[in-house]
Amino acid sequence: MPYIYDVVSDEQFANAMFVYTKMLAPICQIFAISFNILNMTIFFRMGLRDSFNITFFALSLSDLFCVLLEASDTVCLNIAMSPWQQNLPVSLYSISGGIHYYQYIFFDTSVCLETFLAVTRCCCVAMPLRFKNMFAYERSLVIILILIVCNFVFRIPLLSSYTLTWQTHPSTNQTIFTFYSTNDFKFYSSLEQIASHTIFPVILFCIATLCSVILTTSLADASLKRNLMTRAKSNPESVYANELKTDHVNLSTKTLNTKEVQLVKAVTLVTLVLGLVLLILSVFSLAEAAVPEFFARKKYNNTHSVCAIVVSL
Repeated sequence: MPYIYDVVSDEQFANAMFVYTKMLAPICQIFAISFNILNMTIFFRMGLRDSFNITFFALSLSDLFCVLLEASDTVCLNIAMSPWQQNLPVSLYSISGGIHYYQYIFFDTSVCLETFLAVTRCCCVAMPLRFKNMFAYERSLVIILILIVCNFVFRIPLLSSYTLTWQTHPSTNQTIFTFYSTNDFKFYSSLEQIASHTIFPVILFCIATLCSVILTTSLADASLKRNLMTRAKSNPESVYANELKTDHVNLSTKTLNTKEVQLVKAVTLVTLVLGLVLLILSVFSLAEAAVPEFFARKKYNNTHSVCAIVVSL
C-alpha cells in the first residue's frame, strides 16, 4: 500500500531498501562475520583461561550471533521484496520483523560486555594490586554468564507475546504463515524500547565514560610518580623532597608515554563510538514509543524503515 502522507516517498523508500539489501548490508555483514570469526580464533589460540581473553571471546561470539541474525533478516527482506514472495506460503517480511527482537538480545549483550571490559581495564590501571583478585578467571566467567542470562530473561515476556501462525488474508483468501501478536505485545515492546534501548544505554555509557576518566587520571598519576622517581636518582634533595613531601603537584610533569597515550586514545575512541551508537538507538526507540504512527505498516512506515536501516548499520 502507498504511504502518501509519509515523509519518505515510496520511490525513495524503494531506492533506500535496494541500496541497503543489495549492497551495504551484504558487504558489511560478510566483513563483520569474517572479522568476528578471526577474533574468536585468535583468542581461542591465546587461551581462554585468562579473564581478558574469555571476555573478548564472548564479545566476538555475541557479535557474531548478532550479525548472523541480521544477515538472516537481510535475506528475508530480499525475498519479501521480490516477486517470489507472492507464491510463497510464508510472509518473510513478518519473519524479518520477528528476528529483530532476538538480534537485540545479542546486541545488548555485546554492549554490556564492552562496558565490562572498560571497567576491567580501568581497575587494572587504577588498582593493579587488587585486580587479579577482583577479576579472577572464575569470577569474570560468572559475570559474563550473568550478563548473557539477564539479557535473555529480560526479553522472555516480549518473545512470548508474539508468534508465527497461519492466517487467512480476507481479500485474497490466501493462507500464509505470518506474524501474530497478543494483546500484551505492545506493552512489552514499549517497555523494551524504553528500558533496553534508552535507560540502560545511558547508564552503560555513563559507566564507560567514568572508567575512561579514571583510567586517564590513573595513568597521569602513575606517569607523575615515574618522573619524580627518575629525577630523584639524579637530584634527590631538590626534586624528590619538594615534590613528594609537600601537597604541591606540578601538573606539567604529568606527561604520558607513547603507549599510555595510545591506550587513552583507544579507550576514548571506543567510548565515543559506543556513545554515538547508543544515542542513535535511544533516539530511534524513543520515537517509536512517543509516535504511534512511527512504526512498520503505519502512517510513517517508510520513514521508520529508513531509520531502522541507519540504526542497523
